Amino acid sequence: MRSPLSHWRLQRFSAILLLFITIWLVTSIVCIKDNTYDEIVMWMNSPLNAITLIAFFILSFLHASLGLKVIIEDYISNSVIRNRLIFIIKIFSWILSLLSIFFIFMIVF
Repeated sequence: MRSPLSHWRLQRFSAILLLFITIWLVTSIVCIKDNTYDEIVMWMNSPLNAITLIAFFILSFLHASLGLKVIIEDYISNSVIRNRLIFIIKIFSWILSLLSIFFIFMIVF
């Protein structure tokens, strides 16, 4: 089990990275909003764009998982229910991250 300090640092680090990646993503979406489907696929075929999109999804689900864990720990007093909810959230985050990566790969390849 991680210490509360490392959990806090990881949450802040993911938030800072997400801030920069989200700015990039919003800027990119604004720039490609009028493009055709084929042009958007070509944009995603760029390794930089694909890797940054993958990082965005991984960091988003990691950050959400960390935040929900804190909320559950603060408001659920029953330890069995609390641990099960935390486990379900972690599994759900992993599944969504892997699905996001899979779908990006499907578009790129």
